[in-house]
Amino acid sequence: MEVETLQLGPYQTNCYLLHNDSSVWIIDPGFDGASIFRHITSKGWKAEAVILTHSHWDHVLGIPGLLAQDRNIPVYVHALDAPYLGKEGGRRLRQLAISLDPSQSGVPNSLWESLPEPTHRFVDRETIVGCGLHVLHIGGHTPGSVALYRQEDNLLFSGDTLFAGSIGRTDLPDSDPQAIVPAIKTKLMTLPGNTTVYPGHGRSTTILREKGNPWL
Repeated sequence: MEVETLQLGPYQTNCYLLHNDSSVWIIDPGFDGASIFRHITSKGWKAEAVILTHSHWDHVLGIPGLLAQDRNIPVYVHALDAPYLGKEGGRRLRQLAISLDPSQSGVPNSLWESLPEPTHRFVDRETIVGCGLHVLHIGGHTPGSVALYRQEDNLLFSGDTLFAGSIGRTDLPDSDPQAIVPAIKTKLMTLPGNTTVYPGHGRSTTILREKGNPWL
């Protein structure tokens, strides 16, 4: 499998396209779903699934645009972050987003309410069929924050849990500052040192490099 990165939206969210020659798994389509779909179509790829590391708005608002092009794309998220999806979940997510970033009041209500119910709610240690991503529940940033590990290629999509030289915020509603560091240490820092880490924002890194992360 190979990885392509698209930086999207006002927060420069990293949307990752995990793909082979014919299929793609879309990780965290934060914004511009129609543009993502045009891009993958130009590559000749079939969208197999949207997979979310968590359900904050800057990682999910591209989903309605994708599904407008192909409503059969399944959406995967951890069970604990599922409440921010679906029509009612989208309304809750809008309230959260505006409370933290008032500029999000400019996002049309219809977009928030178009967020779909998840097709599949995964759990810790589950392996996603087709792409071989292994779910590692981290929590902390959101209750259902996960990292996604593909052992065959030593790839880790860490979402907003682990960054290059930093970790995810835990001063947000529903965050748990006591959970994130122990989970990163036990579930991520024990992976092979040459594992490439693809975070939700910013540059990629490696597990070996993050052994010196000052937040850990």
